[in-house]
Amino acid sequence: FLENVRHNHSIGRAMKSFHVILPIRLEQVTALRDCLLRLCNLADLQLVLPFLKPFCWGQLLRGIRFCHLDLLSINAPHIVIAEFLGYHPGIAFLSVDVCGAVRGPCPLDGRKLPALCDVSAPTRCVMHLVSNNPISHVTALQLSKADLVPLCTLVTSLSMSTANLTVLQLEASPTDYTPLDSLVRHIPMLRALKLTEYALSISYQAPAGQRWCWKDANAWGKKLRHLHHLNYFALHTCLPFTRISGDTDQEYAVIGLW
Repeated sequence: FLENVRHNHSIGRAMKSFHVILPIRLEQVTALRDCLLRLCNLADLQLVLPFLKPFCWGQLLRGIRFCHLDLLSINAPHIVIAEFLGYHPGIAFLSVDVCGAVRGPCPLDGRKLPALCDVSAPTRCVMHLVSNNPISHVTALQLSKADLVPLCTLVTSLSMSTANLTVLQLEASPTDYTPLDSLVRHIPMLRALKLTEYALSISYQAPAGQRWCWKDANAWGKKLRHLHHLNYFALHTCLPFTRISGDTDQEYAVIGLW
């Protein structure tokens, strides 16, 4: 494909969407960069290039401009993404991976993207993006120890940063037994909510009396009903959902009380 684009400019001009997802390290960025330079009308770009060094990311993207780009999904270090975003203020959908900044704030802090409405990013970075832009859809990811922010802290920060939030995807600790409390208090206008419990360790098991979603299903359901605008709710957990794992009758009974 890269060779076809290099030799047939009409292919490059016609391309609106371009996705590159590699399972191994890209040794040379020259051919891919040459291809990107020819895709002048792209609106949707995804680059997942594992183990590519920051210097190589800079080589790949430096000077690349897309006049119509509104969706970017990329696993580059955020210092590289910050520079790229400076030339693409029309991006509305942004998905980024591990920050890469060892000390100090995320390089995306302060980046203004007036069209940005949907962002997926590590927890410590998403808060900086939300505070500067009109974001309504947030996916906060726990990708490293730096992202392990208590859910109540994250929700409070998001609520103070934007009044537009209506769709939220969060990763929560199994030790947070009342994750809905802060959501009901601070973001009552939510229309869609997805909670994913991340595993603390293989040996960890939540104490039986503290699995809140079934310990007091009536109270859990009451909190859900306080989110008056909620149309979609998903709860993903790798831990037993009821006292007897896999008992579908008990699971349906719990959900029925919600």
